[in-house]
Amino acid sequence: MTYIEAILALFAITDPIGNIPIMLDIGQHVPAGQSRKAFNTAIIVGVCILVIFSFAGKQILTGVFHIQIHDLKIAGGILLLIIAIDHLIFGTLRRSVAVSGTAGPYEIGCVPLACPLLAGPGAMVTSLTTLETSGPLPALLAIAVVFSVLFVIMRFIETLQKLLGRLFCLVFSKVMCMFIAAIGVHMIMSALQHYLSAAQ
Repeated sequence: MTYIEAILALFAITDPIGNIPIMLDIGQHVPAGQSRKAFNTAIIVGVCILVIFSFAGKQILTGVFHIQIHDLKIAGGILLLIIAIDHLIFGTLRRSVAVSGTAGPYEIGCVPLACPLLAGPGAMVTSLTTLETSGPLPALLAIAVVFSVLFVIMRFIETLQKLLGRLFCLVFSKVMCMFIAAIGVHMIMSALQHYLSAAQ
């Protein structure tokens, strides 16, 4: 996986443009004037989750659960397919990160903004498989680039919402689901190819 492929894969999973309406809706549940604190918290926590899981995930999976990277690829690929199909057809991702009432900016920033919206299972699996197949530099670069884009989007989120429009963000999110599905299929096929080659 090249640097560009790693960045595009993580970008598709986190879907910064398509998630603008969701982030705005969630931002309304923090006290007035504190949404930026929630967004900054989400960026910091999201980066920490992905970096930690990228470097420690394999040790946890292989040492504790005895799961190999190719097993994880198949499981992660299936998970990405389910996420993509579910969001594409039913749109339940919005309901899965819904919040009610008012909460503190740090609480909202951690859950549901950082996890599961930005650094959910799909992003964690993508980061881990990128590190295992291409090395730490592409994985770290992808996280840095994508979350830098997220930081800029969150800083100007209301302006971007007005400029792009809610409908465009929704359509963009659906298009990204196709890429997520394709990434899931690629992960599954790559792992199956490994097992078939080993069996021969």
